[in-house]
Amino acid sequence: MPQSPSPRAWNRIAQILHWITAAMILGQFVLGWLTEKAPDRQAEFLFGRSHFQLGVLLAGLILMRLFWRLSHAAPPPPPGEPAWRHGLATTAHGLIYLVLIILPISGYVVWVHMREPMDLFGLVVVPTVFTPSPDDESLWSGAWYVHFFAGWALAGLVALHIAAALYHQFVLKDGLVRRMLD
Repeated sequence: MPQSPSPRAWNRIAQILHWITAAMILGQFVLGWLTEKAPDRQAEFLFGRSHFQLGVLLAGLILMRLFWRLSHAAPPPPPGEPAWRHGLATTAHGLIYLVLIILPISGYVVWVHMREPMDLFGLVVVPTVFTPSPDDESLWSGAWYVHFFAGWALAGLVALHIAAALYHQFVLKDGLVRRMLD
């Protein structure tokens, strides 16, 4: 896809997608934690189902973000930004996207194995693309561990992302954060 000229700030669509994604990721962390800490099976199902449904929506949003990002150039690094720091930021962003792809895939595998309802708020049914063997829980178990540790990897990457933004805002004072707000 052709890339448009590199602007000085992220365009409005990229900004909206970024902040909606950030809010949904926070919601997913809360729902995932509540699912794991639920006091009973009914609460666990309620939180888990909400986590699945929001995760499907988030997966769609991530695909939109990815397609938008591939078709629109990123703003250039701030003036004087060392190449190593720009490379580190690019790598961190790439890892965030990778984990945001791994999480819904592994979560989908877990949910299919649980044989729970696959609808989105009663409006549409998410198709089941495989039938798990009732005697073999190794795929479910592996997917659960991938999902669990990918979630914590995302938490670490998001913390790094936020720390870097705060470093640019309050230490370097280079206006980098404004590019996602203006």
